[in-house]
Amino acid sequence: MTATDVLVIGAGPFGLSIAAHLREKGIEHSVVGRVMDTWRAHMPQGMNLKSEPYGSWMATPRDGVNLAGYCRAKGLEHVDRVGPLSLERFVGYADWYAEQLVPEVRDETVTEVTPVDGGFQVSFAAAAPVTARQVVVATGVLPYARIPEPLAGLPGDLVTHTSDHQLLDKFTGRKVAVIGSGQSALETAALLHEIGAQVQVIARKDHFQWPAPNPEHLGPAGQLRRPVTKLCEGWPCVVWYNPALYRRLPEGTRVWLARRVLGPAGSWWLKDRVEGVVEALHGHRVREATAQGGGVRLILDGPRQTSVDVDHVVCGTGFPIDIARLPFLPEGLLSRITRVQGYPVVSRVGESSVPGLYFVGAPSTPSLGVSARFIAGTHTVARVLSQSVAKAVRG
Repeated sequence: MTATDVLVIGAGPFGLSIAAHLREKGIEHSVVGRVMDTWRAHMPQGMNLKSEPYGSWMATPRDGVNLAGYCRAKGLEHVDRVGPLSLERFVGYADWYAEQLVPEVRDETVTEVTPVDGGFQVSFAAAAPVTARQVVVATGVLPYARIPEPLAGLPGDLVTHTSDHQLLDKFTGRKVAVIGSGQSALETAALLHEIGAQVQVIARKDHFQWPAPNPEHLGPAGQLRRPVTKLCEGWPCVVWYNPALYRRLPEGTRVWLARRVLGPAGSWWLKDRVEGVVEALHGHRVREATAQGGGVRLILDGPRQTSVDVDHVVCGTGFPIDIARLPFLPEGLLSRITRVQGYPVVSRVGESSVPGLYFVGAPSTPSLGVSARFIAGTHTVARVLSQSVAKAVRG
């Protein structure tokens, strides 16, 4: 059986940045997954990133291997603030990053992680198992995509999640309901409208949230009043971004913040493509959904009960974290992982209560800060995790 010091499960921003740091330290490791699969195959063409360009590049152990460096290398214009950054530009940058820093990613699907003496045995769908002394789970949010009741019981040709769509062209001329009021729901609704779909957004809130754009320029005084982190700007962002500060908060507060800070809202640059353009039904929630006549009839609760008939429903209803939904974690291993409301409790370096098993990205948010839900979080964990792993490997 093949052995490795470290196995990284996932090749998105966290998996790639951690692997890049391990490679720079000379730590023997393997990375499995598809490079940037969530961004490449589960986000619609034409979308833009919600994060500012300065917060949309992955932590790197080498100077210059960032978004600005990519643009210089490719002869592209780059702005650091007040984007937006297109999905196409971001994926191009990510591929460039992987080519330089993480050139050997195995396209394999993990089926089970089992503790064994000295580490873990990791099994795959179509490859021989390996043993690893350390395992880093960096699978992103896709495993947690949620289609709420009562929509969950309907077939996939009638109800989907926003993460199910790379191409939206098949909805041209069709009537589509989009459920939700966050960025994914609102941007999907805008893109659907712009390709000629008949779109209606159904949202529980009585209005959409549109945070104001950041200032285009910040001088020294502005930086003092409005500290800039890779996550966001302002003094609260300093706490949300910095794990050392965030971990000082009570556990209940950290979990509450993990689920609500920078929650459902649309980017400032999206507002003019939605407000007054896309039909919206505010203050309503789906009470009942039934397949009818090749489409879906939605019964809605709100100021008054109403019904809506559509050809398809797209749910922008988020990714509630519960690591029990990861199919490769058997019950015996799950029972050993200390959890709080579905999230694994991890140390400052991402290590769970099972020695050698690390979680990064959104599942680590209550332990490491709100930045863990975003690419910004790679800058707070990749270096310290790789140092911890290197120390364990070298004894």
